[in-house]
Amino acid sequence: MRAYLGAILILLSHLAAYPQSISGTITDAADKALANASVFLLNAKDSALVKGAMTDQAGKYSFENIGAGTYMVSSSFAGLKAVYSSSFTHGSQGNSSVSTLRMTEKESELSAVTVVGKKPLFEQKMDRMIINVASSITGVGSTALDVLERAPGIMVDRQNNGLSMNGKSGVVVMLNGKISRMPLSAVVQVLAGMSSSNIEKIELITTPPANYDAEGNAGYINIVLKENTLYGTNGSYSATAGYGKGPVLSASANFNHRTMRTNFFGDFSVSRNAQEQELSFYRKVLKDTQVIENYIHTMRDPVVLFTNGRLGLDYQWNKKTVVGVLVSGFHRNWTMDAVNNTQIYLDKSLDTMVRIDNHEVHKLTNISGNLNMLHNFNEGERLSMDLDYIYYKDLNPVDYVNYYYDGNGEPLFQFRTKSDKETPIKFWVWSADYNKKFSSKISLETGVKGTWSEFRNDVSVQNKQDDEWETDESLTANYELNESILAAYGSLNIAFNEKNNAKVGLRYEYTNSVLDSEEKKNIVDRHYGRLFPTLFFSHKINEKHSFNFAYSRRITRPTFNDMAPFVIFVDPNTFFSGNPSLQPSISDEVKADYLFKNVVLSVQYTYEADPITNFSPSVDPESNKQTLAAENQKSRKTFNVILSLPIKVNSWWSMQNNFTGTAQTLDGTYKGDPILLKQKSLNARTTQTFSLPKDFSLELSGFFQSPGMFSVYKVNSFGSLDFGAQKKFPKIRSSLRLAYDNILNTLIFKPDINLPEQNLVLNGVLRFTNPTVRLTYTHQFGNDKLKGKRENSSGDDARQRVRSEN
Repeated sequence: MRAYLGAILILLSHLAAYPQSISGTITDAADKALANASVFLLNAKDSALVKGAMTDQAGKYSFENIGAGTYMVSSSFAGLKAVYSSSFTHGSQGNSSVSTLRMTEKESELSAVTVVGKKPLFEQKMDRMIINVASSITGVGSTALDVLERAPGIMVDRQNNGLSMNGKSGVVVMLNGKISRMPLSAVVQVLAGMSSSNIEKIELITTPPANYDAEGNAGYINIVLKENTLYGTNGSYSATAGYGKGPVLSASANFNHRTMRTNFFGDFSVSRNAQEQELSFYRKVLKDTQVIENYIHTMRDPVVLFTNGRLGLDYQWNKKTVVGVLVSGFHRNWTMDAVNNTQIYLDKSLDTMVRIDNHEVHKLTNISGNLNMLHNFNEGERLSMDLDYIYYKDLNPVDYVNYYYDGNGEPLFQFRTKSDKETPIKFWVWSADYNKKFSSKISLETGVKGTWSEFRNDVSVQNKQDDEWETDESLTANYELNESILAAYGSLNIAFNEKNNAKVGLRYEYTNSVLDSEEKKNIVDRHYGRLFPTLFFSHKINEKHSFNFAYSRRITRPTFNDMAPFVIFVDPNTFFSGNPSLQPSISDEVKADYLFKNVVLSVQYTYEADPITNFSPSVDPESNKQTLAAENQKSRKTFNVILSLPIKVNSWWSMQNNFTGTAQTLDGTYKGDPILLKQKSLNARTTQTFSLPKDFSLELSGFFQSPGMFSVYKVNSFGSLDFGAQKKFPKIRSSLRLAYDNILNTLIFKPDINLPEQNLVLNGVLRFTNPTVRLTYTHQFGNDKLKGKRENSSGDDARQRVRSEN
């Protein structure tokens, strides 16, 4: 009998240890029971949602299995004012009863708990730097490429549509954690039209972990669009008008409708940018004993129309499973009229002049679809799956009218040329990721991924002879690339103790690449596998000091445009060409961080074997023609020292300072001859923020880039000074921002190669942007009081739709 009673007591004590319920009643203004009212249990600390329920016919509600903590209860009903209880403490034993909440008709906004916080412009994490674009006054109303151009360590080549990070090419761009898959040149063009108003933040990931694709020796740039975690319907819209040697116009909107089980969201933006551009080039080549010099000056009047949109739905199938669907797309229409004037000198005497009037159209269209699922088996164990289809189409027709004159300006002849390029690209991507937390100190991440892609490229050039168009067979071709990449990874997270943590990962990728043309099969036929280890270690010395160490191996594969041996006509003496002999480049990188409070000092070293240098020039002295193509070099060594130094001067003045020092050595070849290029550079950026009375604020920011290296080019110093002012209107949830970019007109790209012993001397002065003034109005609408909190999101963790901070 005693044993029986003892078992009952043990069972009762065990049951009592389980979380208990919280209950209460909702009434209307007449104290009558209110049925079907929405009731929310909130964490009292941050108003985050814990659980939701509906009242029954008696106006009663109950939240079961609630753990110990401090909570409050909120209720809403159509036509009635939302009501909040006082905060209360719920113990691990026993039930809690909340005082009756009485709802009245809406008359004026009821005061409620609202968590408001502004993120710093820059945040340094263990493996990435985060640029909170939404926190920048000067960044609003510009484009994604404008923001990147001012980011620490980023260099933008607008002439050749290239990017580098910390002195390294091989940058991979992601949108909401998903690789864009387009050639980088097309990605840069898209970023130049993408409004920054819908961007929440940009992540510069220099040492990606094993769950990321191994592609990209420089790392990842992840552009995260704005999402909303509030319940009900809410969102924002903005409009921008500006001028900088041409009008700058844009508008954007985003919305989110969240209920207990569904989240419907979307955004849309449209922009028009028409800014005059000016480019100058100089090239010198020695033919036997004769010196040939080319002076080229180009005035361009481009107009860019860009529309971008997406719609998504997350549905909580049950307590453990969330499924989602996302459809997105964009269309970029770039048109340009340009006048190119070339002067050709022979031994300092003007011999020939060429004027080229050209009209170019470049249309890029994308549509993408995603299905995703996230299933939580239990706390600390989950499985996510994603299926993506991505389609791009690139159309680029160009008309040229070429006028030739002798050195005295007398007409010689003229002819007309037109080129056309059509490139459809298709991708299928499937992935599955499994996460298991074995204990509070050990967790595992593992997954598989498959990517199947198909590129087609139809390039043609025609010359008009005797009123008839004749195809130039040497510049006309049709190519197709089929590629598949299969991958698997595993990553183990270990917390040795409160001060020491480690993450060890290994990824394997197997690549199949087959490049064909109509005339020749298997121009490229490669099949290879590689292992990519990663290691992260962090040590917390004390509350103020900590240390991080990271190692990763990565790969940069040649793109379709890099390998296909077609020749693209730029002007009669300049061509782009593919290189089917290109090999993938492998890099090994080590990085160490020292953190003192908010100050971060990083040291980084990267060794690249067979680095790919894009747009490498080759000049033929006999024909005076220049060909630009991607080339493998022997090796590239890059050493970086990065300092992030935030300073809070006083309560109304704060600053963020970032410095990146780079020393780079490129060991390469030019036409079989060895070349050794060395360059040291400094990138410095500061942002000064001033909080003024009556909801005014100011921002003064600027950056300076000392001479650096881009591909095989030395790039001379450049920079920008920007100013912004903001006035907030809290009562109507709106703001007005005035921005003045590139005030000193110093954002000028100046590439240079000076290798006379290799008969390679050329330079350029490229101005793509002008001093620009923009005025942006932003308004937020809908509910801003109740923040949702889900422990699961759609299959794409990087999107973090339902867990991102506001």
